[in-house]
Amino acid sequence: MTTVDEAGFSDTDLDHHSPKFREHNYEIMTDLQNRCPVARSSAWDGYWLFTSYEAVFDACRDPDLFSNHMSKAIPALPVEVSFIPIDIDPPMLQKYRKLLLPYLSPKEAEQRESALRRTATELIDAFVESGEADLAEQLFTPLPARWTLQLLGFDESRWPDWIDWLHSLIHDRAYAPERSAQSAANIYGTIAQEIAQRRLQRGRGVLSDLMEAEIDGEKLSDEELSGIVVLLLLGGMDTTAGLTGNAFLRIAADPALRRRLIEDPDVLESATEEFLRHDTPVQGLTRVVTRDAEFHGRQLKKGDRVMLMFAAANRDPSAFERPHDIDFDRSTNRHMAFALGVHRCLGSNFARAMFRVMITELLRRLPDVQVAAPVERLADAGDVYAVKHLPVRFTPRPREDVGTPARGD
Repeated sequence: MTTVDEAGFSDTDLDHHSPKFREHNYEIMTDLQNRCPVARSSAWDGYWLFTSYEAVFDACRDPDLFSNHMSKAIPALPVEVSFIPIDIDPPMLQKYRKLLLPYLSPKEAEQRESALRRTATELIDAFVESGEADLAEQLFTPLPARWTLQLLGFDESRWPDWIDWLHSLIHDRAYAPERSAQSAANIYGTIAQEIAQRRLQRGRGVLSDLMEAEIDGEKLSDEELSGIVVLLLLGGMDTTAGLTGNAFLRIAADPALRRRLIEDPDVLESATEEFLRHDTPVQGLTRVVTRDAEFHGRQLKKGDRVMLMFAAANRDPSAFERPHDIDFDRSTNRHMAFALGVHRCLGSNFARAMFRVMITELLRRLPDVQVAAPVERLADAGDVYAVKHLPVRFTPRPREDVGTPARGD
């Protein structure tokens, strides 16, 4: 349902957490983009949806007007702790990001690629002889989850627990808030245990290093440490798996794409950027307006919440020729899958590396892999559009038995 305001703008009652959005997200975003690229939704007590490339770009480049304060969430999260640094505005933002940059640099991603490849081999070995698998559960989810836990210095064998908790925290918060709140308690309680353990004996990993770090001469509080850890877990465990599942579905449905990726491995670098653009897992991120202002012809009010729809911007025909097609040979591809501006994703280097490793190893070892049954997506696609179950069949093949990658390799 839509309404038209006095100025002639056509608004909406869209709920981006709804099943309708999950099943028809690109149709809905294209309609809004054509009809009203800066639209007001009546859902969740009202919020704005920016769907044009220009509007999303301009908002990302204006952090003074569009704040990342934790009050921006639609709906509110079940915890009052900030996710750091994504819920922090400049100038403090840069101080937190500076602490994390060394662990997530292009050089670090390059050095870890061989270990990621061994993990991929180990995971594929577990099902390669059977001729069937659930790629979401057995490859696309565990590889980034295990890497994230290794980065933090946590027990990587507990990745299924963390996945359950994090998926519930994000994907249940709109319509199962009690379950989401319980998952939040599990997450923060376990992180508190990890912090307490490291106070007794310093361990390996980012958490231990951050406990020794300082900002403006002060060590980070337990609340700050928890906020950083949760964001690393969310960014590492949810979005890369979502991208890989979305991209694989395109590859499985298009023999020409599959053939080119197998026959021309060098194309994977540009293909990665095209899949990021075309199949963006993070549909959008929220902001809160800091003052009354006119923006792209609409009057925004202080305290208004805004959803910056990156997935819509990445298919805007004003920015991309034939935006709904996958074209590995695009001459320019300034997509926003990792956002842009001061809040550009810190983990983008590892996301690209993990995606390339999983797609490369999957097609190398199982070139005839095909989707075997209807795919199940996570129920709420409002934040992350991702596959939960992806059953496949293929010709059984032998294991390679490279062994488990060493921690920190």
